[in-house]
Amino acid sequence: MKEKITFKSIIVNLDCIITCVTLFFCVLFVNLNVLMRYIFNNPLQWCEEVVTSLFVWTVFIGSAYAYRKHSHLGVDIIVNLFKGKAKEVITFIVSIIELGILIMLTIISSQYVYHLIVGRNGIKILLTELLRVPKWWTGIAVPIGFGLSVIYSIYFFLRDRLHVIKAKEEPKEEKSEEVGEGLDHEVTGGNF
Repeated sequence: MKEKITFKSIIVNLDCIITCVTLFFCVLFVNLNVLMRYIFNNPLQWCEEVVTSLFVWTVFIGSAYAYRKHSHLGVDIIVNLFKGKAKEVITFIVSIIELGILIMLTIISSQYVYHLIVGRNGIKILLTELLRVPKWWTGIAVPIGFGLSVIYSIYFFLRDRLHVIKAKEEPKEEKSEEVGEGLDHEVTGGNF
């Protein structure tokens, strides 16, 4: 049975929606430019700037979405060497370090966007070369993506390490005989 699309479901999955839309337009514009360049011998001059901006949004908002769904690759060789309490302590320390790095990246990327807007002599908004669009429109995706990852990291830390937030109980579905069905919750760690 399909889930009903509500305003809440759109807001909750906004990172996924933004990633899908920007990726769709990236692919569309690149293919359109290839068609214009090689078939009509008239490339779209603006296409590279637009695709670069869309790709930045795709990568950084998509990265936050992947973090929320536990879809990033992880190297857990050292953690798996330990058992019991030692493993919990190492995992706790790694979670703290991860959160610290995400906060640092959010701050640094926010400073970068700030400097795209405010120069040394006051407000001087830097513009792209061809379309003359403010560069911060592209750059703002970086602190937004890292900021969302910080929020998700804090949520997972409170839920999984400190057990302050209680995890939602997922309704148990019947096991399916088809390969690949029902793996979403196992692979991604459930819903946020």
